[in-house]
This record gives sequence, structure tokens and C-alpha cells, in this order.
Amino acid sequence: MQEMLLGALTALTLVIGGCTDRPFDVGGRAAGPVAAEAPEVGIMAIAGPVPGTVRVLYARNGAMVLMRELRLPKGTEVRELSLSADGTDLVIGTDTLAYAASIRNGRIESLGLAAGSPKAAHS
Repeated sequence: MQEMLLGALTALTLVIGGCTDRPFDVGGRAAGPVAAEAPEVGIMAIAGPVPGTVRVLYARNGAMVLMRELRLPKGTEVRELSLSADGTDLVIGTDTLAYAASIRNGRIESLGLAAGSPKAAHS
């Protein structure tokens, strides 16, 4: 059921994304949504066509509710999302930084590590 809802949400995000002025191809890669989920608690996070925005949704029994919309600094492109199993914490990866976000209070903190830097790769 969760997979079907995630698929429907992804399709909807792509359709809505086609209505924006953002180019479909960004840097040689297709600009599709990035998603993560905690199926046991019905929480999913999705970064769609709006740069620097992550939407956190609660999805159960065929219903979907927007819980929180997280906004990163302007111009930030979300590349990866990782959601904790209990759905309370989210790690957001970008080209340059990683961010930790609390789903409970919406607080976002920079992890201070450059994604893909040699130091980050060896630690």
C-alpha cells in the first residue's frame, strides 16, 4: 500500500513539476523526485521539483497528510534523503552539505561535512 501511495505521489510531483519553469534536465541528470520512507509509521519524505524543499507526509489507510515542509537555503539541490525508522529524523544530502532535520519541530542543522569530500569519505 505504501509503495502504491509513493508511486502516486511521485507521479503527481512529476506532473506538477512540469508546470514550473525549472528545467527537466539538471546537469545531465533527470530532475526527478528524491524520496525516503519509514513504512512502519507511515511517514515519507519527498524532495520534488521545487529546489531546496522537502515535504514530509503521513500516509495511512489510503489518506495522505502534509505534516511539514522543510526549506533549505536558496539554490540548494536535494540529492539524497534518509529517514529514521521511527520517522522522527531526516538526513538531507546536497552537493555540498548534509543537513539533519527533526520532523517533530522542523529544525534543520547543517552537519558541516562536505558531501563527497575526501575527509567525509574516509571517516
